[in-house]
Amino acid sequence: MRPLSISRTVWIVIALLGGLAAGIALRLGFGADTTLAALLKPIGELWLNGLRMTLVPLVFCLMTSGVAGLADTATGGGRLVGIAVTVFVVLLVVASIAGMLSAKALMLLWPVHPLGLALAAPAAGAAAGPPNYVAMLMGLIPVNPVAAAAESAMAPLIVFAAIFGLAISRLPSTSRSLLVNFFSASADAMLVIVAWVLRVAPIGIFVLSFEAAASVGVGAALGVFQYVILLSAVVTVGLLCATLIGLLSGVPPARFFRAALAPQALAASTQSSMACLPALVEAAESLKLPRAFVGSIMPLAVTTFRFGNVFGGIAAGLIGASLYGVHPGAGAIGLAVLIGVLTNIGVIGLPGQAVVLAAYGPIFTALGTPIEALMLLIPVFALPDILVTVCNVTGHLGATALVARLAGREVPA
Repeated sequence: MRPLSISRTVWIVIALLGGLAAGIALRLGFGADTTLAALLKPIGELWLNGLRMTLVPLVFCLMTSGVAGLADTATGGGRLVGIAVTVFVVLLVVASIAGMLSAKALMLLWPVHPLGLALAAPAAGAAAGPPNYVAMLMGLIPVNPVAAAAESAMAPLIVFAAIFGLAISRLPSTSRSLLVNFFSASADAMLVIVAWVLRVAPIGIFVLSFEAAASVGVGAALGVFQYVILLSAVVTVGLLCATLIGLLSGVPPARFFRAALAPQALAASTQSSMACLPALVEAAESLKLPRAFVGSIMPLAVTTFRFGNVFGGIAAGLIGASLYGVHPGAGAIGLAVLIGVLTNIGVIGLPGQAVVLAAYGPIFTALGTPIEALMLLIPVFALPDILVTVCNVTGHLGATALVARLAGREVPA
């Protein structure tokens, strides 16, 4: 009999639950004495630093290569691709705003109680006083991109990466291909490092969850539970919104639901939008969309339009911020919306835990959400990830049908 193989995700969940249980037991047995947790803390911090180390270069490389590829496609794709890209961008902005409002509404219904954990430094988004919107707007264009990278200033760095990617798309084909391949390969190399860091994630997560539970007791476990339930509820709202996109295209509801069922089932089982592409093409053709149209727009939707990721990203950042007693202002939320839309371009094909780092990490940074909240999300992301992927593929199908209507490829009633 072959030995039972346990996946990394299962080990991470076991580490989270084990750390919480051990920390709670320590607190119940020895009260507020956290000497042991303090001794183990450097191990958790070392793991967190490994994640922080990869965030800036990974996001920059993904953004640059993604924007360059998208701009090149849009330039050479004519009016149809231009309509599609415009529709995708508008819907992603709507997704970010709707995700933010959904998270705020749900947190009003079920208030988040801060964990009460001390932070090493004040979060960037938690500064008191009215925001200076002019300074924020000016700060989006970095005077020194290298300094922005060194300071992990994600908003100006991502804007620079987008501008740089657009510039690359205007170069001659030889130079363009060279740079796109360089940044794509660099992103792949960073993902190798991320994989190395995630291999020891059970150790880092055990130590960090142990420290949290030893400091605040049962409240740490309740905070994690509330995090996953609230985020799942927000993404469920996103799924309803993604379905509405399809209905706005003029497709009869019964026909759209039947067509979406197979890709949704595949998405729930694989947690991969790319793996659902053949099923999505078949579903779009069942809606009587022209085959040539589907062949050009559906792959573009799968690679650039992840409605669920954007809807859930801003919500995850806001819920995580509340758990750590951070309350982002309007300016920080506006930056997070912009970053959520832009980083959506470069995260195609990443596994769930890498998506949390590459797509959600910059949003957390913009909001001032501590990276410790990202650590809490990684172990419990399996459930929200199923809903996010189902939301993504529903959005792919709905947006493709909507583009067909706007482009004059009417869907028969």
